[in-house]
Amino acid sequence: MFSSCNLLRIKSGLLSVFALVIVCLCFVESGTAQTTQLDVDRLYEKYKGHSETTIFVGDREITARVLIGYNTKNKPYRIIVYGEAAADTDLQELVDQLGEAKVKSGYRKLGGANVVNFDQNGMYENNIPVRAYQKGTQYAKYGIKDMEARNQLTGENGTARFNSDFFYFEVGDTARKRTSKPEKFDF
Repeated sequence: MFSSCNLLRIKSGLLSVFALVIVCLCFVESGTAQTTQLDVDRLYEKYKGHSETTIFVGDREITARVLIGYNTKNKPYRIIVYGEAAADTDLQELVDQLGEAKVKSGYRKLGGANVVNFDQNGMYENNIPVRAYQKGTQYAKYGIKDMEARNQLTGENGTARFNSDFFYFEVGDTARKRTSKPEKFDF
């Protein structure tokens, strides 16, 4: 019936098929086991329970405030870090670095004029020009605005001695924000 040579070939073929099936199963299992974490979740783990954080820019320490926005299911949908720093702090370099990191991680820079209307407790100027980035439903916004001449000291010749910059950094997920269908308005 079968020669020993044919049986050896069949066994060898079955072992190859079996090994291929095992490799494919391992590949599929490792692919499903790796779930990518949203940036908002990663940052939430870092900032939850904190109302302030410290940002290091050059040799300066800047105290920033932290706001976490929650959806109706009590999941974070955005993290905002904001505050002000002396005008001679190189916040622009920080914004450049944050933007480059987003592009490297797959975000694309959005063109056009992007402005955020933010006025936490009436303390800051409302409209902040931002650089906006997007990856799927995830987004990032980084902006700096020169503060108006409020509480500004003047030197002997009448020029400003001190000025500050307001900064606004936001990372979020638009899909996470909308978790339920809006109800029909009834009045």
